[in-house]
Amino acid sequence: MKHFNIMALMLAMSLAASAQVLSVGSIEKVVIPAQISVDQAVIAPDGKSLVISTNTDRSLRYVSLDDGQMKTLTDNGSILDLKIADNGTVIYRQSTFNKRHFRFTSIQSVEPATMARQQLVEPSRELGGVAVRGNQVMAVDNLKLKAQALDNKVVEEVPVASIHRGQLMITRDGVTTAINPNGKHGQSYLWPSVSPDGTKVLYYLATMGCWICDIDGSNPQRIGVIRAPRWIDNSTIVGMRDEDDGQFYTASTVVAATLDGITQDLTPADMIAMFPTPSADGSKIAFSTPAGEVYIININR
Repeated sequence: MKHFNIMALMLAMSLAASAQVLSVGSIEKVVIPAQISVDQAVIAPDGKSLVISTNTDRSLRYVSLDDGQMKTLTDNGSILDLKIADNGTVIYRQSTFNKRHFRFTSIQSVEPATMARQQLVEPSRELGGVAVRGNQVMAVDNLKLKAQALDNKVVEEVPVASIHRGQLMITRDGVTTAINPNGKHGQSYLWPSVSPDGTKVLYYLATMGCWICDIDGSNPQRIGVIRAPRWIDNSTIVGMRDEDDGQFYTASTVVAATLDGITQDLTPADMIAMFPTPSADGSKIAFSTPAGEVYIININR
């Protein structure tokens, strides 16, 4: 990867007068073949590889950040809810259609090194949230938890957040309940996820911004307008603050925030930076641009 030291210097200068949530070291552009236009990217827990989706098809590709190696993992996969286990296995959604053109969604896994594949959850009309902790996969299908350990160890279940018919749901101890911290009627819950320690839920409300609440739905607290939010750790999130003209994105900045609402821009104002995903230790954050590029923010931890 090529280092953009000037960009890092400008970013550091722009943030010098404000409180920092994270300490940005540098921003690096990932070398991607010219014919590949990246839509979104998910970084592996160890920060050494990416899985990317493209703007032209439903393929998912593996990219090594060490040597630039790239390979196609599947021609039919979704970056939505894509997860990467600690052992490198990629867990993704796959859509199929029956003879009546009804859509079904399954959970598939592929190991990039060997290309070994496995269907973890069979095609379903009611597939909800998916969570990965270490090498364990939890999925909510028709409001029921399906858990599997990729390393054949005993599964230790963790809470899973999902959206079911417009409601915000939490699955704990095998039971799925609606928590709807901001009420059920007139709300549109998006991008839900549970904190690494399993005590809080992060979510977005259309027109109202990014929120957190306790795992039982109590104590909702607004963080700000941060879309596509993800946890960096138990007290910090990352997402994007974007603008559009109804057709195209006109601006977007990767933003970090603490749970008490302190925010920090991580990317320059003249860059349209979108859909950030952090590595497990929070030392790297990947993001994409409308131009089909991918960058890595290196965080000093």
